[in-house]
Amino acid sequence: MTLFGLCKTMAELTADLFLVPLFNFQRNIFPPFSYPAGDLADWFASEGGIVTLAWVYAVNIAFAVGMTNLILVIHLERKIAARIQDRRGPMLSLRAFRELGEDLAGEAPTWRFKGNYSGIGIIQNMADGIKAITKELIIPNKADKFLFSMGPIIFISSSVFLLVLFPLSDRFAASAAPAGLMVIMAAFSIAPIGVLTSGWASNNKYSMIGGMRSAAQLMSYEIPLLLSMAGVFLLAGSYNPVDIVEQQREATWLFGLPMWNFIPQFIGFIVFMICILAEVERVPFDLPEAEAELVEGWTTEYSGIRYMLFLAAEYIRGFAGAAVATILFLGGWAGPWPVPPEIWFLLKVYLIIIFWIFIRWTVPRIRTDQILELGWKKLLPLSLINILIVIFMVEIYPYFADIISLPEVF
Repeated sequence: MTLFGLCKTMAELTADLFLVPLFNFQRNIFPPFSYPAGDLADWFASEGGIVTLAWVYAVNIAFAVGMTNLILVIHLERKIAARIQDRRGPMLSLRAFRELGEDLAGEAPTWRFKGNYSGIGIIQNMADGIKAITKELIIPNKADKFLFSMGPIIFISSSVFLLVLFPLSDRFAASAAPAGLMVIMAAFSIAPIGVLTSGWASNNKYSMIGGMRSAAQLMSYEIPLLLSMAGVFLLAGSYNPVDIVEQQREATWLFGLPMWNFIPQFIGFIVFMICILAEVERVPFDLPEAEAELVEGWTTEYSGIRYMLFLAAEYIRGFAGAAVATILFLGGWAGPWPVPPEIWFLLKVYLIIIFWIFIRWTVPRIRTDQILELGWKKLLPLSLINILIVIFMVEIYPYFADIISLPEVF
């Protein structure tokens, strides 16, 4: 059963057992509300109401799965970073809350060693989130207050929108748009508007420089990013993520092994991985928020929940970027063993994220001129070469293979 089929069943049960009886009861008991209540009861009993409610369920389930992965990604980065730095990282566990309650009630044993919270530390992320929410929201006196508040809204809304666009498998998808990957990249392109707006509205030189750096970086890497994706679209003949994954599932290599797109399009895969790192502004492409020279870049003047939303949106964009790379080049949810496709998909996504985390703590930040030169002089020509290779695979080689009986490879 697909996600939408499951949600449609849930919607039918909700309408039959709760919504339709409720509005019919309201129509019979309260005559002044008979018309709106009766119309709502009839609408929820119809196919249109069931489908609308099913879409609401599907979007919320996809959002919940995405936010759960957001917490896991943040925790994973903090733990791996701690191990690289030879420390333990967050260790707060549920036992700490019990001990806190005992301390407040005066029931704690006198022999207990304080601070011995041995746990995996996922609760620490929730505690830090609660702490950020309770902090004061400060707006600079000379800032544009409307745009200062709109910047985080634009950034987080475009990032959260990504969570419902990419499928975890052919059966777990809240959105099944034929041009799904192009919609995802369009959503990626909205976030820098929020970055530039926030940097300009803060009336701070560090924030302004960070916003301008973000715009320059986006222009340098957006073109090679889309060109590296174009090779996959040519090979699959579709923008639909499901079709692209099926094309990789059907393609075979030596000894019947699956030939995922990173094998014939290795150049495009390298270009895409570098460009998507720049797109989500991770090290070594984190110039817009460089801590050493720009304090925190375009987020310098933000505090409290606004800053937390920016941080969460960056991790969401990173997770979405790894998901797009998995769909395009790593076979998506296809795998060699009979494991649930959602598990395969998340496993590949988390392997990419772990690779990015190691890059963050091993590679230094590069200069602005080096970033622009890499994008325009190196990655752009390589992405064009990748397209030429794909054209040879799709059009030229099959033509000569039919004429001189060459083996079918692609």
